[in-house]
Amino acid sequence: MNSNESKFPVLTALQAISDSIQNFPISILDAPPGSGKTTALPLALLKMGIGNGKKICILEPRRIAAKNAAKRISDSIGEDVGQTVGYRVRFDSKTSKNTKIEFVTDGILTKYLLSDPELSEYGLLVFDEFHERRLESDLCFALARKSQEIFRNDLKILIMSATLEGQNFSKIGIHNPPIEVITETFPLEIFYMGESNHNSQKRLLDLIPKAVEQTSGDILVFLSGKKEIIDLKMALESNPICQSQTSIFPLFGDMSLQDQEKVFLPLKDGKKKIVLSTNIAESSVTIPGVRVVFDTGFFKHSVFDPESGIQHLIKDRISLSSAKQRAGRAAREGNGYVYRLWSKEEESSFYDRTKPEILEGDLDRLILEVKSFGEGIDSLPFLDPPNKGSLLLSMERLKRLGCLDGNLNLTPIGKESLLYPLPIRLGRILSSLPKTMEYELEGIVSILENESSGKEAKDFSQRSSSNQTRNSPELKQIYKQILGIFQGKKEGVERVEEGQTQNFQFYLCKGYPDRIAKRKADGSDYKLSNGKIGVLSTNLLNLPDHLIAIDTISFGQTIYITQYLPISLEIINESLGDQLDTVQLPEIRTTQKGESYLVVREERKLGELTLESKELTKPDPLALQNALENYLLSLDWESEWKQRGELQSLYERVRFLVQNQILDLKVSFDELKHSAKEWLFPFINWEINKIALDRIPYYEAFKAYLGYENESILNKEAPTSLLVPSGSKISIHYSGNEPELHVKLQELFGLKQLPRLAKGKVNIVIHLLSPARRPVQITKDLESFWNYGYHEVKKELKGRYPKHPWPDKPWEAVATKHLNHNKRS
Repeated sequence: MNSNESKFPVLTALQAISDSIQNFPISILDAPPGSGKTTALPLALLKMGIGNGKKICILEPRRIAAKNAAKRISDSIGEDVGQTVGYRVRFDSKTSKNTKIEFVTDGILTKYLLSDPELSEYGLLVFDEFHERRLESDLCFALARKSQEIFRNDLKILIMSATLEGQNFSKIGIHNPPIEVITETFPLEIFYMGESNHNSQKRLLDLIPKAVEQTSGDILVFLSGKKEIIDLKMALESNPICQSQTSIFPLFGDMSLQDQEKVFLPLKDGKKKIVLSTNIAESSVTIPGVRVVFDTGFFKHSVFDPESGIQHLIKDRISLSSAKQRAGRAAREGNGYVYRLWSKEEESSFYDRTKPEILEGDLDRLILEVKSFGEGIDSLPFLDPPNKGSLLLSMERLKRLGCLDGNLNLTPIGKESLLYPLPIRLGRILSSLPKTMEYELEGIVSILENESSGKEAKDFSQRSSSNQTRNSPELKQIYKQILGIFQGKKEGVERVEEGQTQNFQFYLCKGYPDRIAKRKADGSDYKLSNGKIGVLSTNLLNLPDHLIAIDTISFGQTIYITQYLPISLEIINESLGDQLDTVQLPEIRTTQKGESYLVVREERKLGELTLESKELTKPDPLALQNALENYLLSLDWESEWKQRGELQSLYERVRFLVQNQILDLKVSFDELKHSAKEWLFPFINWEINKIALDRIPYYEAFKAYLGYENESILNKEAPTSLLVPSGSKISIHYSGNEPELHVKLQELFGLKQLPRLAKGKVNIVIHLLSPARRPVQITKDLESFWNYGYHEVKKELKGRYPKHPWPDKPWEAVATKHLNHNKRS
């Protein structure tokens, strides 16, 4: 092994890597941290002629990693950055016509792929730190593979990572095995510090000063987020040991690149370095001198709710692969020590790897970029395809923003929104903002400064946007970049109607149609047009009736509006008029006398939010008809008709004849309610503004629906009553499966059989009653009852009712409704 291979173990596998790149479209390299895969391998591959004379492009997920890698390789060959090896990251680039190896971030590579899908300048595309699985990196990988398939069968792709466990490449057709590099590592001791449910800051304040005194090398502390870093930094700076022996550096994503670079510079005063970092230092950034790692075991990440279009900042457990990467930071240059602020038992519940961002991130930009590339998302070979439900919801939101048309094609607004390296919402605002309102750009850019650690709401109209961008070097750079793009834009992408109020609120609505909110009747709750409820936590006494929820944060299930802009209803109507729906709905109004009326309420809605609502005093007859139709469809007709005795009786008789195929009518309640327009509506006076619900003419209308001829059949074949021998008219009940007659047995003396109904098809079920009208027998065969059952009944009841006739031959006796032939009962 030569000295170079000893220093960079990845070079021991150089021939295998070269052969794989030559023979396969995609090669996979599994090499541990410190093996030289980022800094030694690219130069070696260049010298071997990999890429057929074209450039090597290396995707580094983070800007600081891309710049550092380019600098280290350039230093190793005695050149300035930008000669053989260069980089392109947001706000900064150093390349020249001599550049052969180019480090880029995923945003830059996406631009390359969209502007030149053939990647004509590049022969080898390297995806470093592939395990991080950022959404934009996954998109670049899918687009690059599509480019291989359509344009460039000579384009080669190399995937590199130190932790590839759980990545299923075979499911997308990559079957060649990974090339594995084994290296000798420095000893690494890992200590588990017990259950993680203790206060992390208190534990670190106790442990870090001890580590400063008892260990050699610098200290790297992994924390979950920016707030935790700032809080711990302030606390450590008050500790005497840390004050005298260390310099403390924060490291998180939205620091300026200049401030991030300070972390990597050696200290000249002999002090130890303490770096407080998010997972930015987990894999793609190597901080020299680190020998001790403290790991709290948590990270913060955004989970996107595709239904509401709201990002939720979640504090979550890291994965086992992340824990491995973090621990590896301590043993890059010597013996290392890792202190994990959790127990060994807890670790058994950790996931193997971090979930890819594409499965829970905001897909809006990805969709527009894929449309711009000219492909459908389903046709791209994603390692993990985005969720189809999330895609559909995102496409609906993009249609509301005007970025996609009804056929899901990219619109001019969508194309211009993509020009701005901003969230699509803000790009959408800028696409319609006229050039005369350039002064509003700083306000739009300042929206990006949105990390909220608490629930307190800020009124966007009260903040000084210019100070915001000038006080933040990162925002200042973004502003300059956005200004350049904006000044080069063409007018007329979106036409604004003459006379419309053209102010900042008007244009901000364009980017937040689903975040328009209206205050509920009481308290500080607001309903958003996406259907969610947001809480405005503020000391203001007079809360605005309407606002734009610019930023939100969630704690559990509750959404807090952390940045908002008060807005008038007039501006909402002007800006989003094409998205407003006017609906007329039925409403039941009950008077003080208890009378219920159906009225028409007109609502003006934006998504799920009702902006305005009023009762129509002179509704259009068609509106009243629609209201009644909706009301009738919502009713339980069986229950409603049972409350109307005459109607119920008529309906049951008709249904009886329909069931027995005597009448041919549609009479199920479902059929009747869906055809009410035809048979019921002609009986209603529509020249009124309300309908009395207890006076809807169901009976008259249903009788007319039956028709004269059918009514005659009904009266004959399903009469309402029967004249019995005693002279009484007894009602026939049709509510059950068979018609029933409830009658005292003395009233049927001398009768052998009742008439059959439904053209002789159906017997009446006779419920024979005692003199006290209690049931004594049920029969369909009266003659059989007189011959057999009657004598048993007589024995039982004669002694109880001696004044009532109990003849021995009931079929010959005279029917009576009296006690005897001369007295009334």
